[in-house]
Amino acid sequence: MYCCFFDVDGVLLDFEGGFTNTVKDYFKLELPKDFVSKSFWFEDILTKEQVMEGWDYFLHSTEFEKLKPIVDPEQFNNVFGAYPVHFITNIPLDCLERREKNLRNVGFKFNSAHCAGFIEYDGYSKKTKAEIIQELHQEGKKVMFVDDHPDNCLNVWENFPKAEIWLMTRPFNYDFIHPKIRRARNWNEVLEHTSKAANS
Repeated sequence: MYCCFFDVDGVLLDFEGGFTNTVKDYFKLELPKDFVSKSFWFEDILTKEQVMEGWDYFLHSTEFEKLKPIVDPEQFNNVFGAYPVHFITNIPLDCLERREKNLRNVGFKFNSAHCAGFIEYDGYSKKTKAEIIQELHQEGKKVMFVDDHPDNCLNVWENFPKAEIWLMTRPFNYDFIHPKIRRARNWNEVLEHTSKAANS
């Protein structure tokens, strides 16, 4: 029925928590233990220069490959195990192997992982997430896509208007509204919907 595509950082793995903890220690920031940035670019705690410096430090840190799952991997595998599952993340290509290792270590099962998105990195060819889906989509199966950034959701909807697209709620995307893109307040909504669809 489905051919499933999922963003990773911020959707399957707690990127915000890992990155915040890393830059908090690196820049000696005083932040509440449960702090969550309201900005995609962490503008409420970092300057643009600090974001770039902190991101480079984070990419080379052990924290990068030890992110915790946002959704229980066993529950995820139980719901999506019957379908082709592909992960698409917007990180540098030379970091993909470490991200795959992170995903497998915490228990996620998947067919493949890829780098794509609107953030460009020097030395790597640019592909959108819709282009990756175009390469991997199996004819006759409905595209399911879950991401936390509206731009990626719109990119996929424009290319696959019949797809089932979910925007995972984050503070930075609260104001996004689209008649064809579903909003998930949490993973339970996606899991319950998919389970019901499989049994209908």
